[in-house]
Amino acid sequence: MYRILIKFKGSDKQHLDTDWCDVPTLQDSLRRLLHGPAAMMGIIAEILVIDDGDCTVFLVQDGQQVWPEVA
Repeated sequence: MYRILIKFKGSDKQHLDTDWCDVPTLQDSLRRLLHGPAAMMGIIAEILVIDDGDCTVFLVQDGQQVWPEVA
């Protein structure tokens, strides 16, 4: 199970985007957040995906993948 938290540019507050979802829902949400209207407008500062153990699974900051590291 996964949870997606986002931050908008100009804000330090995290917003819950998708709450405890399975992998297909996670993939759909990430596709929307990375390529949808909000991404096109450039208003998302951070996308954080955590698992049910509170571990970071995926992190994008300012449009760049931070975790896992890109080879």
